[in-house]
Amino acid sequence: MNSASRQYLDDTIVARSTAPGPGAIAIVRVDGPGTPDLVRRMFNPLGPLHPIDAPRQAIFGEWTEPPDAEPRDDASGTEHRIIDEGITIFFKAPHSFTGNDLAELQCHGGTAIVRALIAAAMRLGARLAEPGEFTRRAFMNNRLDLAQAEAVGDLIRAETDAAARMARSQLAGGLSRRISELRTNLIDLAAEIESRIDFPEEGLAAEDRTRLRAAFAALETGLRNLMASRKRGRLLREGARIALVGPPNVGKSSLLNALARTERAIVTPHPGTTRDTIECTIDLAGVAVTIVDTAGLRPGGDEIEQLGIERTHRAMGEADIVVEVRDATGEIEAMNFDSGSSCGPGDEFSGVAGQPSAIVFNKIDCLGNEDASDEDLARRRAAGADSARAYHVSALTGRGIEEFEAGLEALLFGATNGVTDETDQDDTSARAEPGGQIAVGARHASLLESSLASITQARGAWVAQAGDELVMIDLREALLGLDQILGLGLGEAILDRVFEKFCLGK
Repeated sequence: MNSASRQYLDDTIVARSTAPGPGAIAIVRVDGPGTPDLVRRMFNPLGPLHPIDAPRQAIFGEWTEPPDAEPRDDASGTEHRIIDEGITIFFKAPHSFTGNDLAELQCHGGTAIVRALIAAAMRLGARLAEPGEFTRRAFMNNRLDLAQAEAVGDLIRAETDAAARMARSQLAGGLSRRISELRTNLIDLAAEIESRIDFPEEGLAAEDRTRLRAAFAALETGLRNLMASRKRGRLLREGARIALVGPPNVGKSSLLNALARTERAIVTPHPGTTRDTIECTIDLAGVAVTIVDTAGLRPGGDEIEQLGIERTHRAMGEADIVVEVRDATGEIEAMNFDSGSSCGPGDEFSGVAGQPSAIVFNKIDCLGNEDASDEDLARRRAAGADSARAYHVSALTGRGIEEFEAGLEALLFGATNGVTDETDQDDTSARAEPGGQIAVGARHASLLESSLASITQARGAWVAQAGDELVMIDLREALLGLDQILGLGLGEAILDRVFEKFCLGK
């Protein structure tokens, strides 16, 4: 640990750890070497035990606001103003989240009370913590590696159960263990090749060459498997957007309400009701998906309607999936999304710039009987609609909605015809312990890609017998990428970029 990092750890810091705003209870954290003295000076237990003398026990008492930062004589007659009463828990180093002396002050959740507690701690020598500083201290004290520390941020931001499970798995070390396994295999391979540099007179037997070739291949496969989880990781961490587009009065708003299982959008029989985009977020296969209901596309219209159509085009460009909604009782025709006019019967909707897309024929409840929609679907498919991405639904009755949702799930994860793309197949090498799947983030994926390129280059040099020294250069580069995922040997600037994304108090 460099001197800058050491000085960084010597500060005593304070911050609110619960969400901002009023609530029943709030938690203020104090961390650093000055924590025991600070707690003694501002907390009066209403019982025989003091938190400093009873670590990891919840002690009830009162917090007072000292008039200055100097120790005061209670017998002097000066009254200490009570801030609040509540519970203090002291965690003695190294048995705390950060590895330092740490205290949690559990007070009433009023904004004024939290603000007064933090101000009192700062008057006694603490400084306000930076975003992510508590987790950063845990990393610097080797309580977590960097991949686990990043999972803390993922867990805080998780909006679905699946995202939370993924984050908990990686906080428990799922990704770290897999990276460590690959790192150990890479070191073993490098050590064997390094020994050939020192003892070149020893030849390499055929079985050894086969074994080393297999070791290169296993490393490449392991890295590719981890990289393949990037797409799922992005969806779980960042969510997705799906735009519902099409002409007026085809039931886009009704479809949004059916997907949301609530009356989110206003529905009327009059075309042009939706003049602006309307959004709602649903949980789809563990992904937080924002459904965007857009203004109907048609030529002409007044100025306000044209502004809505402009926003429709913008929503299409920002969407991960574009869904064209059509009226199942109408003619078989697709929309020209540039002009808002209809195309010929054989034209197929393809979304925007190659985005995944689907077609929904809504209002099948108006076709007259249950079998009519199936016959009509066959007729529409024969006319050119993509059979893998065409769905018949009734937003009014809910018929076909579950099948449509399954199709959206397949599109999100890169599937066609309901079969997941092989790059997203579950792989035991890319899975953590029960409870969650490994899903690498953008930083991890970039470093994995760099390591894979270096290993591939090293293998090529080794097969071509270009010299073991050249092979070792590439293997060291590959090892550097894996080290950086775990946070080994990283500089302060990179750590700053990682932890600045955290919220204050975590």
